[in-house]
Amino acid sequence: MLVSVPSIPRLIVIPLFLLTCGIFFLPHGYYGSNALHMPLLTGKNLTAASSTFGAPVREFWSDLVTALIESQPQCEALRLKGDGDALVKNFLPLEPHQAHPEKLLDFTDKEETALFQSHYTMRRWAQLLAPKLPFAKGTTGIVTTADIFYMPIFLVSLRMLRRTGCDLPMEVFIDDWTKYDPEICDTLLPSLNARCVVLSNIYDTATNAKPPNHYQYKIFSILFSSFQHVLFLDSDAFPTQDPTKLFSAAPYTTHGLVTWPDFWAQTISSHYYHIAAIPEVASQSRLSTESGQLLINKDIHRASLLMMVYYNYYGPDYYYILLSQGSPGAGDKETFVQAALAVGLPYYQVQTPPSVLGNHMNGTFRGTGIAQADPTLDYEYLIPMRSHIHTETLWRDGDLAKPNTEIEKGHDRIRKAPHKPSILFLHQNNLKLDPGKMLDDKRVYGDDDSPHRMWGPNKDMTEDLGYDAERRLWDVITEEGCRLNSRSETCTKVLAHVQGVFS
Repeated sequence: MLVSVPSIPRLIVIPLFLLTCGIFFLPHGYYGSNALHMPLLTGKNLTAASSTFGAPVREFWSDLVTALIESQPQCEALRLKGDGDALVKNFLPLEPHQAHPEKLLDFTDKEETALFQSHYTMRRWAQLLAPKLPFAKGTTGIVTTADIFYMPIFLVSLRMLRRTGCDLPMEVFIDDWTKYDPEICDTLLPSLNARCVVLSNIYDTATNAKPPNHYQYKIFSILFSSFQHVLFLDSDAFPTQDPTKLFSAAPYTTHGLVTWPDFWAQTISSHYYHIAAIPEVASQSRLSTESGQLLINKDIHRASLLMMVYYNYYGPDYYYILLSQGSPGAGDKETFVQAALAVGLPYYQVQTPPSVLGNHMNGTFRGTGIAQADPTLDYEYLIPMRSHIHTETLWRDGDLAKPNTEIEKGHDRIRKAPHKPSILFLHQNNLKLDPGKMLDDKRVYGDDDSPHRMWGPNKDMTEDLGYDAERRLWDVITEEGCRLNSRSETCTKVLAHVQGVFS
């Protein structure tokens, strides 16, 4: 006997069907920061949601910690001969066959073999875990780290970023809940399309992972960020133009990993190449790395990223020493390029050398930071490698001339060399832009102790950028210095200083 069931109205069935399909077809590639999907949350719930990582991310981290522990070097920590300051070396591209500096103390074949075996183990793990690397496919964003000391500096950098018109979302990783500031994390940052992520919420889920510190926070922030396409910025670095364009142009689209140069030559030990079992790279083939900014496509560089984690996890005792041999403040700088080389993936280091931010006072140059070139323009420019017939890093009009001047006759044209790539990133790594402290630094005053520009005459930079970047920066410093109280001592001093500089 057939029993008839009352039909469900189509108005109910169709929405239910569409809802079910929508849930089923939503992307499931990342199960980390829930705040990505909860834009209406406010208060501490926002930071809590941003710092909530799903089971797949926790399981991946547990597997990665297992890999790191199994790949621990089975030898004593490496040591260096003498003072690390002596290891800063000038870049000498006209002497490409210079030997790698070797400053390891009492380094034996037994230790090298132990490092070789552990490195091989981790590389195999990287291949195994790479397909499982969690991120939200197709997403683009900016990542940084900040603690209590650096937060005022970062807020200046963030405002400079937003002044360029860039609206990319930003994830700001803080160590743990003791560093959480509700006013900043849940009110100020969301108003600037940024949000705090508490690193310990995911890091501490693997109880056998040793605590991170200092340089190691950067790579773990990149690893646990939700974005596929990442621009990492140090908290004291900011762009002069909207960096969004970088993600849709070469060299990012061709290499997936872009780094910027420092002023010095590499000091990588040749032993590293034996340990990594890869071809040795000439010591003068490129400048060392300055990591105030970094571009990475986590989909292309899955295995590279895991090797970066490995080099930083064991950095202080092994890989910082092997890759920088004690250069002051080197830390994680060479781990990014070398990790890509270790797994055979491409990278692009900007070829235009950095320039120094600062001014001349009393006959002495006082540096405040580093200026870095636009990688897209650098890639198009194809800067010449210096040689005995071309000792400069710039193209000149004469480089385009024909050897036989007769060929040029009858041609009504002037051959002009392309313009040098313009400045895109400013890294204030020397003079920290904390509105409450920076006026105590002599570098913001002139010979007569009057308020003065930090970067000297503005003509060259204004011509390069199309606006007065330092004037904009002081406006932002004022905005941040007066944010909490327009009558505070900090606000009063900054306003008076800016008036003195630009009146």
